[in-house]
Amino acid sequence: MKQRSIIVNNDFYNIFQVEPPVTDQDVYDAVDKMAGTQVDTLFLLVPNGLTKPGKEAVGPDLISLYEHPETDPWIRNLNAYSEQGKDPFQMVLERARQHGIEFFASIRMNDTHYLDQIFNPWVPQFYYDNLHNRVGAGGSRGGAEFDYRVSAIRDYMLDMIKEAVRRYDVDGIELDCTRNCMFFPRGDLDSGLTPECAPIFTEFMRQVRNTLDEVGKERGRKIELCVTIPGSLHHARGEGLDIPVWAQLGLLDMLCLSTPFYADFDRDVADTKLKVPGVQVYAGCDRNFEWPGRAVPLETYRALAMNYWQQGADGIYLYNVMIWTIDAARLPAMLLRHGGQGEGDCDQQLMNELGDMTTLAQLDKLYLISHSGEAADKPYAALPVTVPAGGEVTLRMRIGDDIVGNAKCIESIQLQTISSDCADYGNYTIKLNTVDLARQYAFAAFAETPKNPLLFPEPNRTGVLPAVEKVRRHPVRPIDLHTGVNYITIKSYRDALTITDVELAIHYRG
Repeated sequence: MKQRSIIVNNDFYNIFQVEPPVTDQDVYDAVDKMAGTQVDTLFLLVPNGLTKPGKEAVGPDLISLYEHPETDPWIRNLNAYSEQGKDPFQMVLERARQHGIEFFASIRMNDTHYLDQIFNPWVPQFYYDNLHNRVGAGGSRGGAEFDYRVSAIRDYMLDMIKEAVRRYDVDGIELDCTRNCMFFPRGDLDSGLTPECAPIFTEFMRQVRNTLDEVGKERGRKIELCVTIPGSLHHARGEGLDIPVWAQLGLLDMLCLSTPFYADFDRDVADTKLKVPGVQVYAGCDRNFEWPGRAVPLETYRALAMNYWQQGADGIYLYNVMIWTIDAARLPAMLLRHGGQGEGDCDQQLMNELGDMTTLAQLDKLYLISHSGEAADKPYAALPVTVPAGGEVTLRMRIGDDIVGNAKCIESIQLQTISSDCADYGNYTIKLNTVDLARQYAFAAFAETPKNPLLFPEPNRTGVLPAVEKVRRHPVRPIDLHTGVNYITIKSYRDALTITDVELAIHYRG
């Protein structure tokens, strides 16, 4: 099986987020701007309206638009371009082949974008015909996800996959379960309501695998199957996706660990690889901490990639890094929003760095503890966290850098915490792997009050920055930090306090 360095997921519609008219080069840029980088695989979203039984089309048979004044301008751009007899999906595929980039068609398995906007052109007629076949309360946009217990839903999705793989000569199919990871009425692992539905999705996966094998046999080569999930195997199992069983049955070639609409940097790749033998494992994250929120800094993408490579990942998966697909000079002002496109995006730089440990080894990095809830497969406290009065809380941070091997090349290491309600440095201290950072240096200040709360510049950061008096920053000796899991303890001397962020910066010389 091919070894991939960087996989990029492109949502297709962002290609058309330019002032009209759309040109051929706008379409080709979705690939041309990756050419010569470390990106070797492109996952391109199949438009919602690609399939319509019995309808032949030159290009994707896009959704039959309703006459509605709020029609999405980018879908208007796409339709106007397709009406010229062009198939932009095929154009991107062919361009990828010219550049030696592998091409997968990406299918979103339960996307709820715009389902709360009646007659939005994104929404196919099938949705309105199956309002009674939704999961109900508890999901995104009021439980608008389809219920996969219904055979009509599974048949619809299987037909979309069949048409995509037969219409286009793809190298593989991605089943994107991050948009959204809800396929059955939601229970929990204790009640068993959702996990007991897992055999239904497993049978669906068997049908998908059979479809790809059948088409692959006709073409004389294997068509690979990838599934992208948010979070962990444990989380996926709770939603009725039994990934280890799929691996045991030989249904799966690749697994991507990502996140939906937020960034979590603590995927346990090493454990996942043990549980899905024979399946390649890729890992990454969505570009945002929350929606809207702080875009993932360049130095944090480096830290994420180094962490996953160090754990044995087969490659890096990037979702929602899109500025490189767009002509920024023709980008409408309404799209210059946080979390999307904007000045100072680092996407192009990511493509040249994240796919190789040697490239990453001595680049500056910013490690963060994620803002995500505690779970059975993540039993350590997550942020934000409340430290009880006179008590302590221990957090976990996994470091991918070779601290010992690179010690002579490291300029400095800094660890900082941010509190939303405590500016008194005398109220708490920080321990790194049991070493009290406030007491180990006789020649250093108790804690540094930084002039800037940011350890590295973040061009895309918006909103109000934390007050510097609530940011506590300590120098760290390389001897006190190590590759792998590190433990950070916040100990209160008197009053309770809230810690919202914990960040560790590694600055390399040169």
